[in-house]
Amino acid sequence: MQTEEDIPDDDVIPQAFAVDDTDDNFDLNIPPTTGNEYLRRVRQEARECSRVVVAPIDAKAFNSKQTVKYTEPSSCLPPPRGLAPSPAWEKMQVADFAELRQKLLRFRAMLNSGELNLKRPTLPSTNDADNWCRLCFDRLKIKTVASECFEESVEPMVEGSAMPLGAYNITDQPSTSQASMQGTPPLLSIVLFMDQTMVIKVLEYHVNWLEATGFTSHQGRWFYALLASLQKPLLPEACSLIRDLARLCSNLRASLDNPEDSRLLELNLMICLVAKYFEQNDLA
Repeated sequence: MQTEEDIPDDDVIPQAFAVDDTDDNFDLNIPPTTGNEYLRRVRQEARECSRVVVAPIDAKAFNSKQTVKYTEPSSCLPPPRGLAPSPAWEKMQVADFAELRQKLLRFRAMLNSGELNLKRPTLPSTNDADNWCRLCFDRLKIKTVASECFEESVEPMVEGSAMPLGAYNITDQPSTSQASMQGTPPLLSIVLFMDQTMVIKVLEYHVNWLEATGFTSHQGRWFYALLASLQKPLLPEACSLIRDLARLCSNLRASLDNPEDSRLLELNLMICLVAKYFEQNDLA
């Protein structure tokens, strides 16, 4: 094993000048009288320096001058006793979600090749939050106990057009129960025409709306469809959004006390997908 003394100087820095080392009477204690003696002195002093130097810093001395403090956001709140999903259920949901994402990829490939005949819908522009809100909800309701509405599943109208989304379905037409809701569900004919920029922006809108309005199955369908449309590896902003989504869902779940609550499976599903499929394991 080589030591620092065994490594030639020119292995680190190429030699610029030839230095004559034949003079054995060279004395470091007296000032150099020739250029060669000066170069020998510089090289000798360099050899005596450590290759790596670490300056000692007292971090506490800067505490009083710190103006910005960063606090790591807390992870998801643990579920109340008896409300946690089983590992087998989580594994099944992740597998179904992965299968759905593959179906979406195949549908997009068919759309691009002309095999799938879908008319391009008129969608709001990416930054038009108001019109996206009208499309998704017609109008938002500030959360109250009386205004929250939950449904467990949606059945497709047209055979072969539905894409099962765990507790949800994406179809190319709204079902009877969907048609009775305010706003448009995430139809296949909408989702397939959303690029990644639009998907991430609309996901951001929904995370903000979730905090303002509370959770409904209708919005859960949108969350599921948007998560299914996110490309991996995640962009930083997308990763931040889905982590916020999981935290909000965990806060809502922590307020539940009934294992029969219709929201429980849907909230657990959102947290499961973020933590398990998108590998945000600290939020599991």
